[in-house]
Amino acid sequence: MNKINGSPLVKTRSERFHPDLVLAFQIFILMLTGATAILLHARFRNPIHLPGHHGIEFMALATFMAMRMKFKTRGLFFALGTGSMLFVPFLGFTDPIAQIVFMLPPIVLCVLMDAFKAIKKLQFFALPLFGGLAYMMIPLVRLFVHSTTGFPYKSIMIHPVYTITMHFAFGVAGTLLGYSIYRGLKSL
Repeated sequence: MNKINGSPLVKTRSERFHPDLVLAFQIFILMLTGATAILLHARFRNPIHLPGHHGIEFMALATFMAMRMKFKTRGLFFALGTGSMLFVPFLGFTDPIAQIVFMLPPIVLCVLMDAFKAIKKLQFFALPLFGGLAYMMIPLVRLFVHSTTGFPYKSIMIHPVYTITMHFAFGVAGTLLGYSIYRGLKSL
C-alpha cells in the first residue's frame, strides 16, 4: 500500500512486545514459580506427619501456571525451576533423588493436560484427577528406588499404600486450589 504521493507506508508492528521476549519472560516466570514452590516446601516444613501435605501449595502453583501459560513445554520449565532450587544445600533436603521426584509432577500434569485437551466440559473433574496422579509420582518413584536400592524412605517403609493415597489426595486438593485461583482471576 502506498501513500497518496506514491511512497510506501512505514511498516509498524501491531504487537506491543516482541514474541520472543514474551516467551522468555514466561519461561522466567515458570522457573521462578517452580523455585518458589520448593522454597515454600522448605520454609514451612512442619512435623504434622501427613505424607504429601505440601502437595497443596506445590500442585496449586503448578496447576495455576500450567493453565496460565499455553505453550507445550511449560511443565518442563516449571520442573527446571524446582530441580535447580533443590541443589541449594542449606534448604535441608536429604533425598538423593529429590531433583527427579519433584520434577516429575509438573511434567506429568502438563502432559496429561495436553493429551486430554478435548474434554473441556469435564475439565473440573479430570484436572484434579490428573493433579492427583501427577503428585502421586513422588511416592511411586520413591517406592521403586526403595525396592531396587534399599534406600530407606521412612514414609514408604511404614505404610506405602497410605503414603501413596495421601499424596494423591493432597495432589487433588492442590490442583483444585490452583484451578479455582485461575478461574477466579480469569473472571476479574
